[in-house]
Amino acid sequence: MSKAPPQYRLVIFDAIEDPKELRELICKATGAHPTDAVQWLARTPGLWPWPIDEPTARTLLDGLYDFGVAAEARLADQVPDLSPPRTIHRAACLDEGLRIEGLRGEPTHWVPWDRIEMICAGRIGWEEVGGSPQPKWPSAVVSGVRALALRKPKPLNVRQAQTAREPVSEVLVVRKDPLIAFRFVENQMNYAYLGDRLRPSAAENFPLFLADLCNRAKSAYLSDSTRSLIASQDPGESNFPSSQALLDYATIQLLWSWYRRDRQASNERLLHTDEDPDSEPL
Repeated sequence: MSKAPPQYRLVIFDAIEDPKELRELICKATGAHPTDAVQWLARTPGLWPWPIDEPTARTLLDGLYDFGVAAEARLADQVPDLSPPRTIHRAACLDEGLRIEGLRGEPTHWVPWDRIEMICAGRIGWEEVGGSPQPKWPSAVVSGVRALALRKPKPLNVRQAQTAREPVSEVLVVRKDPLIAFRFVENQMNYAYLGDRLRPSAAENFPLFLADLCNRAKSAYLSDSTRSLIASQDPGESNFPSSQALLDYATIQLLWSWYRRDRQASNERLLHTDEDPDSEPL
């Protein structure tokens, strides 16, 4: 019985300023409709929706390289699936690791700090009550909000703003071996482990929890949104219209951390060998 050829997923890590420049490359290699190709390119960084074979992957990577776009083709079965993340309501940051607890405080999962691969935090934006998540821009504080698609803000709809809810912070913690994503929501957490540091509100306790995570998981990759949130930088780097948008972003950030790690390892190996870099697998 013949073995099926391997399938790959293309991931682009850069935002494409002019999608039309890459339209021909994408359409010619994949057979996609020009409109579909441009719409997808406008939403990058992101994963091409469909698996591709190795020749197609090489054609795309060579073309993207010529345009100076960071991208990779990863075997389809090696693309991380973080959905659905496990929503956690009680946890404790201890010296040895992250202890996840049940509703009565009983330990249900243990994650040593060196097993935490990534911490991805963000602010989930306003949502219209009774409707689908919609990004709102009611103040200068969140005027820079953008989703993974990097779309510009739309004008404020006053009627919708009246039914809006304040943004809430979330953090996705990804552990390795096995790969599991845990989700912590600011106003759904019990912060009892803070002890004497416990503050009156969830909005005050969440930054302490996030700081504990980042300070103790020293080998974890911190997403750009996490760094921005901690440093109180441009809110556009850490605000998202929905939890799903944050999860999609986290997937790309995890792939980016793997891409950087693999490239660094490859470069170090080439420094000590006579290997041809063009002979390396995808």
